[in-house]
Amino acid sequence: MIRLVASDMDGTLLNRYGKISPLNVAAIQALAQRNIELVVCTGRNYEDAYAPLAEAGISCDIICMNGAAVFDRNGKKLRNQPLLESQVTSILNICRPYPVIFDFMTEEGSYTTASREELKNSFENKVFLSMVSDEHTYETIESRFKFTTEESLLRSAMNIYKMSVVHENQEVLEQIRALLEKENGISIASSAPNNLELTHEKAQKGSALMEYAIKSKIHPREILAIGDSENDLSMLSLPFGYTIAMGNASDLIKQSTRLTTRTNEEDGVAFAIEALILSEAAAVC
Repeated sequence: MIRLVASDMDGTLLNRYGKISPLNVAAIQALAQRNIELVVCTGRNYEDAYAPLAEAGISCDIICMNGAAVFDRNGKKLRNQPLLESQVTSILNICRPYPVIFDFMTEEGSYTTASREELKNSFENKVFLSMVSDEHTYETIESRFKFTTEESLLRSAMNIYKMSVVHENQEVLEQIRALLEKENGISIASSAPNNLELTHEKAQKGSALMEYAIKSKIHPREILAIGDSENDLSMLSLPFGYTIAMGNASDLIKQSTRLTTRTNEEDGVAFAIEALILSEAAAVC
């Protein structure tokens, strides 16, 4: 019996406009009627994750920034695992020779060391936020960022929970990744072909979800987890009751999960919930 559904957001629960479809909303409401919990597991920060959920009338706990922080449905922080200052410095040193764009996720929002012109060019060329660009205009993107320098960022001593490294050339990202893999204690994932997502090794969706389940006294076989990209792999490779790849998922994810559902444009989350939890056939399994 499934007691917890863990869903990614971008490319999974959300459509290309960053919205939760009516069918997905209805499926989640049906879960609540059966006392089955939803927890969102996302690379987004809390504010960016909360907004589309609130718009759809959904209240749930949120695992943010690939597991670097966890918040309950009321916005209370339950877990906190930022990158170490030494790790941030190492990442900056490794990436400095390459013309990358950074997204530093902090408790005070996102920061970038890119210029406004660099950020705009990257967005317009569908490099920055390529997975969800239909949701935004450049103006909405720029309003989310504070522009800074490496020196100012490090001097501020702010907690940095996740660093996204963006570049249009996948070969450049592969070179950076190879160098980062030599560093201790850094988790490397990706949510799109042109980015790397860097967190503390203890800040992964899988480890955060398992910790969450243990505290909630939920057995792994009572969890259904669903996602579409590499940053979901840490949870989709765990021995849960069901692990499901979206129809739009990468081949890596499809090869790592038990099942595949429809795409995020075809209400894949709702289809999986209906087939595996809500249907009469699921009830007798």
